[in-house]
Amino acid sequence: MLSPGNVVERYEVERELGGGGMARVYKVRHVALGSVHALKVLDPELVGNAELRTRFLDEGRIQARLKHPNILGITDVVAAPGVAGLVMDYLEGESLDKYLARATQPPPADEVRDIFRQVLEGMGFAHEQGVIHRDLKPSNIFLEQSYGRRVVRILDFGIAKVSGTEGRPTTRTGARMGTPQYMSPEQIREARDVTLRSDIFSLGVTLYELATGKPCFQGESDFNIMEKIVRADFVPPDVAHPGLERGLVAAILRAMALEPERRFASCREFAAALVAEAPAERVEESVPEPPPAPRAATPLRVPVASVPAPAKVTVAPAAMGPRVAVALAEEPEPAQVPAPRPVAVRQEPPVIPVRLAEPAPAAPIEKRVPAVRERALPAKKSVPPSQEESAPPRRKAWRWVLLFAFAGLLAMFGSALIGMVMGRLAEPPNRVPPKRAVGGAPVQRPGGSSGTRSSTPQDDSPFIEIR
Repeated sequence: MLSPGNVVERYEVERELGGGGMARVYKVRHVALGSVHALKVLDPELVGNAELRTRFLDEGRIQARLKHPNILGITDVVAAPGVAGLVMDYLEGESLDKYLARATQPPPADEVRDIFRQVLEGMGFAHEQGVIHRDLKPSNIFLEQSYGRRVVRILDFGIAKVSGTEGRPTTRTGARMGTPQYMSPEQIREARDVTLRSDIFSLGVTLYELATGKPCFQGESDFNIMEKIVRADFVPPDVAHPGLERGLVAAILRAMALEPERRFASCREFAAALVAEAPAERVEESVPEPPPAPRAATPLRVPVASVPAPAKVTVAPAAMGPRVAVALAEEPEPAQVPAPRPVAVRQEPPVIPVRLAEPAPAAPIEKRVPAVRERALPAKKSVPPSQEESAPPRRKAWRWVLLFAFAGLLAMFGSALIGMVMGRLAEPPNRVPPKRAVGGAPVQRPGGSSGTRSSTPQDDSPFIEIR
């Protein structure tokens, strides 16, 4: 272990920055140039292990050829007796795991995209150079503050795999390399079988933790954690963080697909999916998305105007006939209109509540029409039902003609008939008719008057000629 003031070759140690795993990191200054650097030194107990020492120095050589703004650069190698170290850029800032531990809630979606876009750019460049990291996790991602802006750097290529290298392999058969919580299923089975899609899986787990603020896989032991990874047993990101954008959810789920061929083929494709809308079929394959529920609508009570009852017309009994009075007495009350129920109107912003009114129902007038007509007719003389039934039937017209003809005849011959009847009544009942005188002798008339009777023979006519 180094102390402040120790000089390792051309670098003077100022203070320790931290450490973990197999190495520790110090802040050092170049003795001749005065430039500030970070020195990563292998632990003294492991320096004597030739395999670990070789792997440690290989990390420096691999990382030194990855010249990219989002990858921590290696500037020198220190190989002194009892010391093996890598000289790298000194960074001001904090690692991603410390940033998440300090945050009280998940960062906004735009901030998540800004951080992870830089991570994908750095790893995309490393993959193009044939380098597979095999240990991507939040503690190996550094957030540097450089001239007021945040620059993301990828650290620790100590167990990286380089494709196309010659010589003896650097990974033993059956060896498990990496951090269990971020390892891909194929990396758990065999570290030699990893491809760049294994890094895509680890990046998906890291993005899950960054977007939700919670680790994806947790367990009581490494075995339990790795079992969950192999079975894809994890809480969906939109459940761990409700309201997470669909584009981020779809990108996480595809990057964490159990089968490598279903994951993104490259970091460039991964980065494009972060800003794209989520395909519906991708979301349905991994996590069935429930249909959009209707927005919570506050029931709106809309008062409905009540329908007034029709006014009743009062008619004096003297002005109506007995039949009208009976019809009005037997007329049933109009049907009662049921009280309208409150109408629940779905309220959605920004719809303004509207007062609704039901149309007035038609008044029941079919039974009231006869009464109105009877009241409009002139008053008639009341006739008892008994007299009305016993009235004689009307005579026919020809009877009137005979009556008028008989009256005319009576007027014409009435006077003669009356005179004859009166004369018959004035004659004495036992009077003997006088004998006829011969030669026209005078005849004594009743009443004392004298006269002469005609010699002309007379018939026995009842008519008496008076001269």
